[in-house]
Amino acid sequence: MPIPASPLHPPLPSLLLYLLLELAGATHVFHVQQTELSQTVSTGESIILSCSVPDALPNGPVLWFKGTGPNRKLIYNFKQGHFPRVKEIGDTTKPGNTDFSTRIREISLADAGTYYCVKFIKGRAIKEYQSGRGTQVFVTAEQNPRPPKNRPTGRAGSRAHHDARTCLSALPERNSTNYFVHPCCCLRLLGLPGLLSK
Repeated sequence: MPIPASPLHPPLPSLLLYLLLELAGATHVFHVQQTELSQTVSTGESIILSCSVPDALPNGPVLWFKGTGPNRKLIYNFKQGHFPRVKEIGDTTKPGNTDFSTRIREISLADAGTYYCVKFIKGRAIKEYQSGRGTQVFVTAEQNPRPPKNRPTGRAGSRAHHDARTCLSALPERNSTNYFVHPCCCLRLLGLPGLLSK
């Protein structure tokens, strides 16, 4: 009597992948970690968006998006693309890397919104595996610095400089290198006549 063949078992990596997916779906464990729920930054500054993804998860890319749904905007792809203002923090080419944080520089008011770090799975088609909880970014406008006080500006400053040169050139010459300058003349040109009474 022939011995029946033993049932075929899936390879260990496929079984592990299946168990990981089942575990994530059953317990709603957030493997993709975004530590900051919100950040506030001023225009012109830089901001770091933190993201940690365990290297034990199935093979697939990690992408950064702004917003959710079909109209979400791709912010950074660690594998390809050109993103002039965005730079990765960790070395994603290093084996065992878990840091997928990014830095966005020259922040503008248009950058306000919620950013998501998303893990995908490679297969017959790339499928979204899990997204982080998101980091909401608030952007405030930078205030223009005030000009320093007690300093001539604009036409007044230019005129005082011009009058000073005219006065000095009109003074009598003592010799070939030195000029006689009366202190009262300098004080009046600088707009400090009150010092004469001290």
